[in-house]
Amino acid sequence: MDIETAVAYLLELSAGHIECEKDGFIPFSQKKGATVHAIDGSSVTLFDTHAFSICARRVGYLHADEQQVWHSEIGEIAIDVISSDNADAVNDERREKEERALAETLQGGLVLFDGCTERQESHVVGISKKSGIREGNAPLLSVLKRIGDCRMPKKCWYYEIRHGTYAVKFHPHAPFVFRVDYAGNDADEVFAEIAALCDDISCLGYPYPLAEIHRMVKIGREEAEALKLDLVRMLVAQGMSLEDLDQLLYDYHEYMEG
Repeated sequence: MDIETAVAYLLELSAGHIECEKDGFIPFSQKKGATVHAIDGSSVTLFDTHAFSICARRVGYLHADEQQVWHSEIGEIAIDVISSDNADAVNDERREKEERALAETLQGGLVLFDGCTERQESHVVGISKKSGIREGNAPLLSVLKRIGDCRMPKKCWYYEIRHGTYAVKFHPHAPFVFRVDYAGNDADEVFAEIAALCDDISCLGYPYPLAEIHRMVKIGREEAEALKLDLVRMLVAQGMSLEDLDQLLYDYHEYMEG
């Protein structure tokens, strides 16, 4: 495929058309006063050798309403040595399991997850930037947004893609719609409550508690580099030679020298 063909293909995708129910786009308005728990996690690979990976992860939550964050708890960073060709996926699975376990401890109000969720509890809501759902080759969320904005201009709306999975626009001027997984029977009320959390201009149309907890738990590059350096220093302090380090963690010099 040359660049002209690629451009033509992308234009075709952006103009894609799907058959959707005329009355399937449901408008709703904000409903103030709800409180939520927002859960997120972060996972990174510190070292990736041919035999194993050293991975880190962290999860946390916060409790908030549309005005402010009332409480937050950020877990300690867990570090695992994972012997698997898919170490990143294994680390992600462990993080997601820890997020689910955390959700079971939280009482009162909605629990918001960043990402898809197959949980069937009526108080758990998964909100995803990407849906993983296509109509032909076209990303379904993009197509539904274009159609929804034509039918419901300057309004919040949702469209049920399949039972328990929705495309939702949480703010009239939001640039994106999101995949929302919710198993309850009161989607109108729940989406209206979440919409009241989506006015922050820095993430317009996305619940600010999820954006905030993402920032709080994220293991950024500087923190990851510090963890790598701490690990190397501790190994040296315990008597490991630089030669053995070089054999074990073949790229450790990159982290030692910055």
